[in-house]
Amino acid sequence: MNHSKTQPGRRVLTKTMLTALCSVILAMVGADTWAQTTYPDRPIKWVVPVPAGGGMDAVTRIVSAGMATALNQPVIVDNRTGAAGTIGTGYVAQSAPDGYTVLTIDNSLFTTAHLVFSKLAYAAPKDLKLVATLVRIPLVLAVPSDSPSKNFQDFIQSSKDNPGKISYGSPGVGSPLHVGMELLQTRTGTKMQHVPYRGMGNILTDLSTGTIGAALVDFGSARSFAASGRIKILAVATEKRLSQLPAVPTLDELEVKNVPISLWFALAVPAGTPEAAVTRLAHAAQLSLESPEAKSKFETIGAQVFLKTGSEVTAFSREQVAFWESIVKPMAIKLD
Repeated sequence: MNHSKTQPGRRVLTKTMLTALCSVILAMVGADTWAQTTYPDRPIKWVVPVPAGGGMDAVTRIVSAGMATALNQPVIVDNRTGAAGTIGTGYVAQSAPDGYTVLTIDNSLFTTAHLVFSKLAYAAPKDLKLVATLVRIPLVLAVPSDSPSKNFQDFIQSSKDNPGKISYGSPGVGSPLHVGMELLQTRTGTKMQHVPYRGMGNILTDLSTGTIGAALVDFGSARSFAASGRIKILAVATEKRLSQLPAVPTLDELEVKNVPISLWFALAVPAGTPEAAVTRLAHAAQLSLESPEAKSKFETIGAQVFLKTGSEVTAFSREQVAFWESIVKPMAIKLD
């Protein structure tokens, strides 16, 4: 009697287990099938969350050209701008995780934008995955060519003599360039007026005309302005002097310590993107970065190849989030 009563329960349990097992098998087969398809089999949209003309846009166009060749598919660059880069970043973070919508992201957009913009519908460290770091671009401190400051020491003294009167531009509140200038003020005991801009091109234009008095800018964007005499570079925020600017001292030489030394750009995809797509994209990025043509173009914009993929880029992303959060959180910057 008892034996017959337990049979239905056993049959139900067996069916449940079989159903679950079949689901797992189907999922594994589906993933394996996806991995063996000819991904990518259609064009890829590459979102740049800032306007054309700056270092991020230039790097993206160089790398995307090589990746299009490696992937044998068009890679379409889409400058989707606004709200200090968070509109384009949010668009990708909320896109389908299928490997067909990718993003160029920098230090701040990945590590701290969710702290500065508390009402964002996404948090980059959680909703995006870094596929590969691409390049680092050195930062330089620049002033108008007709600035009375002949060197860094003059500039700092002028800032101390005129607290709050010298303005500086940045691509947005909370950006690495804004944070870098705030740290520079902290390290030197100065106070300047921040003017946020939409894009590096506008900053350099106003810097060259004297509309603003200073800016920490990426060398790639500033190079032509400096070469034509429209701005003066007083210092470089790098560990060593730049070969292109051998006479310009580093901030470290000038006894200004612990200011972020570079701006990095990375290729990102929505979290949950299949590993097969991530691996394919990372390999294509590596091929593009290592090409002689890309290296030559990077040299002209002052970019340095900075490739990390796989477990290395995962560890790097965690380290960077911790580092930048430790700097930005005490600043209590809020834009909403």
